[in-house]
Amino acid sequence: MQKSKTQTGFLGFIEKYIRKFVIIYYFIRTIAIKFDIFEEDFKILKKIFNNKKINIIDIGASDGISANFFIKNLNVNNIYCFEPHFLFIQKLKKLKKKFQNIKIFNYGISTKDENIKVYIPKIIFFGKILYLYTYTFYDLKELKKQIRLDFLNYKKIFIEKITLKLKKFKSINKNIHLIKIDVNGYEFEIVKCLKKQIIKNLPLMVIENNQKINKISKLLSKYGYKKYYNNNGKLEKYTNQKVLDIFFIVKK
Repeated sequence: MQKSKTQTGFLGFIEKYIRKFVIIYYFIRTIAIKFDIFEEDFKILKKIFNNKKINIIDIGASDGISANFFIKNLNVNNIYCFEPHFLFIQKLKKLKKKFQNIKIFNYGISTKDENIKVYIPKIIFFGKILYLYTYTFYDLKELKKQIRLDFLNYKKIFIEKITLKLKKFKSINKNIHLIKIDVNGYEFEIVKCLKKQIIKNLPLMVIENNQKINKISKLLSKYGYKKYYNNNGKLEKYTNQKVLDIFFIVKK
């Protein structure tokens, strides 16, 4: 277990500072979507796709921070957002009013239809409950460790257990060019669920760096994928650098 991975450089320094104080992190996160804050890694996608019309699958769409970036910076035909959190679904619906090419699926994906228990931290601010939905974890012990590592005032954070709806993933009948996965440690399981879509389209995949990244790499290598990271606007081979996102690409 280590502190949550952040961007590199000066922006990374700011993000690390913000994460120390839970209330500051909460409010900065709410405005980040408007200014593409903390999506520095994705900027290299503009070079890669070079205005090509693309379809995107966004798994763990959260509050739409990634979808917002993709639509504003890439030539997006459709973006398929999978997100089981009720609060995030409401925010995605607001974003959809601005961008009609967002397709919302109000559930997570799995190998079967099921409901699962997850844990979400929350704080009380002037009598109002504020949920830190981006810190949703499947493992309670792991969540507690992460909170202690990231926040100085972790004792003011409470944890709530909720149920999320998952459904068996059905391949999208479109040519998918990009898949983004950010699901707090469940990435390997998601990749397995996407097997048919991956084999069919061989899309570029952006996956949040996590403890199972080597297992993911081993699985994807069967389909010709190699792993890279964004080094100041240049893709370089990933060899265990401490970075936020890993780019899996099949170079033809």
